[in-house]
Amino acid sequence: MLAGLDDEAAATPDHGRLRSSHADRQQVIGALKVAFVEGRLTEDEFDARLGQVHASRTYAELAEVTADLPTGLTGLTGLTGLQATRDPWRATKLACMTGYAILLPGIVTLIALPGGRGNPTMRVVITTAAVTYLLFWLVGVTVMVCSRQEKRFDRVQVIGTLKAAFGQGRLTEDEFDARAGQASAAQTRADLAALIADIPAGSAATRPPTAKDARIGVLVILIAASVLGVLVLCQLDNILAVMAAFVAAATLVVASPITVGLMFDARHQKRSRGQLR
Repeated sequence: MLAGLDDEAAATPDHGRLRSSHADRQQVIGALKVAFVEGRLTEDEFDARLGQVHASRTYAELAEVTADLPTGLTGLTGLTGLQATRDPWRATKLACMTGYAILLPGIVTLIALPGGRGNPTMRVVITTAAVTYLLFWLVGVTVMVCSRQEKRFDRVQVIGTLKAAFGQGRLTEDEFDARAGQASAAQTRADLAALIADIPAGSAATRPPTAKDARIGVLVILIAASVLGVLVLCQLDNILAVMAAFVAAATLVVASPITVGLMFDARHQKRSRGQLR
């Protein structure tokens, strides 16, 4: 069997009923081609299994097609829908959270430190930092809790998920039309949830990050660094220059980890696409 396909389906039975996509079917077809070339399948068996793949709607049905093929046959690690779900923006979101929870409060602390003669005492620095970080964290936790409570199934969201599933080949046109009609007529959140219960979570996510996003991040860093460098070299001391310097410094500090996150996510997406070829 293909590595990770039946193992994960067995470990998480609910995954087997989820709808497979065009990419998943293409992955299995690639495995069958390798098996045919290696003499593991006759031409008739290969043709028959191709038909099974095209007719398969769920991951469990696809798993049956490759159940008697050796583990690691093609070097694949399992179908995309049965792999551990990974948010395509995971590293970027982690970088944003780090920037918000650690870097931004630090910058605000520096700005908030009292001026005047002499350097602030260690007690003042610690107190200012503690209050600033506490406020940022309380706001962050409050926003997270409120956003989770506000998450709900609405018709627009469900229809959007159905459209994405149709585009990915998880639903036929008839199935999409039927479910879209049911979504429009649904009266409860439970009715709406049932319409997408067999569609993998995250399949309707926004577009994945690309190398272009990372290049934009690098450009933002270069611009911020250039502005900060010009202000430092010119030694401007008016209020606008000081504010511009703080904004440039904050952008430089925050944009750097976010750009690194984008690079990691874009690289992961590129590797994932390579596995499907």
